Amino acid sequence: MIITKSIAVLIAGLIPACAQTGSILQPEQVSYVQNGAATLRVFVEGSGPAIVLLPGQGRGPRDFDELAKNLVSAGYRVVRPEPRGFGESVGPVEGITLRENASDVAMAIEKVGAAPAIVVGQAYGNRVARMIASERPEIVRGVVLIAAGGKYPPKPEVLATLRQVQDRSLPLDKRAEAARLVLYGPKSTISVAEMHLDEVSATTIKAQSLSPTVPIDAWWSGGKAPILLLQGLHDVIAPPENGRSLQREYPNRVTLVEFEDLGHSMARERPDLVATAIVSWTKKLK
Repeated sequence: MIITKSIAVLIAGLIPACAQTGSILQPEQVSYVQNGAATLRVFVEGSGPAIVLLPGQGRGPRDFDELAKNLVSAGYRVVRPEPRGFGESVGPVEGITLRENASDVAMAIEKVGAAPAIVVGQAYGNRVARMIASERPEIVRGVVLIAAGGKYPPKPEVLATLRQVQDRSLPLDKRAEAARLVLYGPKSTISVAEMHLDEVSATTIKAQSLSPTVPIDAWWSGGKAPILLLQGLHDVIAPPENGRSLQREYPNRVTLVEFEDLGHSMARERPDLVATAIVSWTKKLK
């Protein structure tokens, strides 16, 4: 089933109801989880069914602050592991593959008592989520993929613009202008401050190499888990054909929701829409 703009509008109308069903907000808790030579800091807040949030390459858990607030308000327990090399999470990063990154998150899920969890992955995090679902299906209740790439790459000119976004030698306003072109939709009103352009760890990027050390067939299917795929039609980094391809391959367990005006960083652009879509889908799971 493909859900497009008309349903996305309907989802938007459900936002107030989603926010009103939540429990009283609880203080965020911090845990430290050991996985071999790595120690991960994990943020946990709220109560109810567990949702794990995994950010994009080199990014940290604060990317999901607004999304987490929406989900906690809707009555969920939100778990945000900090990846290796970011903040207080430490461990070897050289030669680390997607499989080790997935193992880190799987350990965090178990140690904080979140299994079985809904695992939400944005960009690079979508690969981690699918790897966990493929290799540790017993701890995954369902998978949500946001801006999910893997098979259909961005155009070379898009990658060139993305490098401008990441180039700290350039003026901030020039980088923000580039970010609007490749990360956000045409109607976005996000401010430069809200983009958090410099909240990226070069060390974490090393630990999250996109080299094909782990073949795509090992994670692409997401095991046998039910999948919600949220796609912005203005996403030029993870083109929509990625999501459509996955839905065609697994029509009985992949629900595709496309948002006409959103881009790659849709979870930061419209966390309210993303949260409501997740809540609506999660309530239908067995």
